[in-house]
Parts: sequence; structure tokens; C-alpha cells
Amino acid sequence: MRNMSLREKKKIETKNRIFEVSGKLFKEKGFENTTIDEITKEAGIAKGTFFNYFPTKESLVFYFAEQKADLICDLTENEAIDHLHTKERIKKFLVALAESYEKDKDLTKLLFFEYGRYIKNSRDVPDKDRNPHSRLTKVILDLLEEGIKKREVKVSIDTRIAAEALNAVYFHTLMVWLKSENELSFSRDISAKIDLLFEGIGD
Repeated sequence: MRNMSLREKKKIETKNRIFEVSGKLFKEKGFENTTIDEITKEAGIAKGTFFNYFPTKESLVFYFAEQKADLICDLTENEAIDHLHTKERIKKFLVALAESYEKDKDLTKLLFFEYGRYIKNSRDVPDKDRNPHSRLTKVILDLLEEGIKKREVKVSIDTRIAAEALNAVYFHTLMVWLKSENELSFSRDISAKIDLLFEGIGD
């Protein structure tokens, strides 16, 4: 990875600062009730600066999704899990991703459902590489195919169906966690489900 210039680092810091301030206001007032004027005032920036990074308020929701998509990519490049069995690699990867959501459940819930609502009502199809759902399926598919080469995954399985099934279980577990009012742990729940999926059901 190339070294970033001071200018590039400053731009990333400013963008993340705007997102952080926006998230705080969204949790306090709700997405619809928060205005761009309030965000720029709280962040101490000019309105033009906001639009340099985010063309619309909805762009903040997409930035959240992009951050998760980038995190998925970063987690797969973690050398600490390279030596593990395929099952453990997938499990640790999904648990780490779940833990990133657990850091701020309220903001995750707000932006996750805003993202879903916007996608449902929009004619624009997000770039697959910037979509967490598509990126996750691709990563799991790659891990499974690598597992077949290592003889850690059955050669007979359809890796596409298996990847989509794991992805579906992951996002269903995420939805249940976001909607729950109790102390359910997303990361522990997905860990248990991965164990079950790899072990199978029945005698």
C-alpha cells in the first residue's frame, strides 16, 4: 500500500470528522430531522466543505456502507488468520466484522435501515464493490474455493450456494440483533451459527 501524502491524510480526517459529527446528530435527532446546516455548524466547517465530500445527506449513509465494504477487504488481508483452517478463517472474519458493528449499535441500526430504505426506493444500483452484501459474498466465495484447494472443504459443494447461504445467515443474524432489545451478542451468535453450519445438522 502506498504512503499517503499529508494532503490526502487531511482529506480523510476531514471526511471522517464530518461523518462522526453527522452520526452523533443522527442519533440525537434522527436522520430526517438533522439538517446539513446543523452538521456543518457542529463540525465547524463551511457548507461548501461538506459538499466537497458529500454531495447529499444520503451520501453519508453510503459512506457508512463503503466503510463496511472496505473493512471486509481489510479483514481478509489479516495475515494472522492465513494459517488457520478454512472454517476458522471464515468464522474469525465474520466475528471480527460483527464486532465492528457492535461498537455502536444505535448508529449501525439507524444507518443500516436508512441504507436499505434508500436502495429500495432508488433506481440507482450501487456499485457491487462498494456494497457490503456483495463484497461479503465474494470474500466468502473466495475463502471456500481456497478451502477446496487445501482439501478443507468438500469438493462436491457448490461454493456459490454455500457463500450465499453463509451471507444470508450473517445478515439475518445482523437484522435480528439490530431489532432486539435485549443483550444479545451479535458476534457470539454468528460464531455459534458458523460452527453449526460447518458441522451440519442430523445424525
